[in-house]
Amino acid sequence: MMDSIDLIQKGILMSDRHSETHTHVDENGHIYTHTHGDGKNSAHSHSHTHDPEEIRSVVNRLSRCIGHLEKVRQMVESGEDCSDVLIQLAAVRSALNNAGKLLLKCHLEHCIQEAVLEEDDVAIEKMKTAIDRFIS
Repeated sequence: MMDSIDLIQKGILMSDRHSETHTHVDENGHIYTHTHGDGKNSAHSHSHTHDPEEIRSVVNRLSRCIGHLEKVRQMVESGEDCSDVLIQLAAVRSALNNAGKLLLKCHLEHCIQEAVLEEDDVAIEKMKTAIDRFIS
C-alpha cells in the first residue's frame, strides 16, 4: 500500500494544505480527477475528462456546423432566395442542437455521474442551469 507521499510523487495524488486532489480510473479506463476541500469549502471540483472518441465526435459535429453556417452566410451575401436561406438556417440550428445533445449525454455519463457519487451539489446545480439555458 502506497502512502500519500508515494502517490504525490507518482502524480496520482496532489495535495496542499487546503484540498486534496486525486484521480480515479473506471472499468473502461476513463480517468476522473476531482478535489475535496478541507471543510472550509464544501464544494468539490471535478475535472471534465471524457472519452476522446466522444469529444472528437462533438468537435466533428461542431466543425460541420461551422462549415454549414459559412455556406449560409455566402448564400445571404450572394442574394439567394430568403426561403432557401431560412431552410438552411433551420438545418444549422438542428445540427447545433444535436451536437449539444451529444455533449449533454457525455457530460451526464461522466461528470454528473461522478458529481452524484461525490454529492457535489454545486456541479449538479450548474448542470440544471445549463439544461435550462440549452432547452430554452
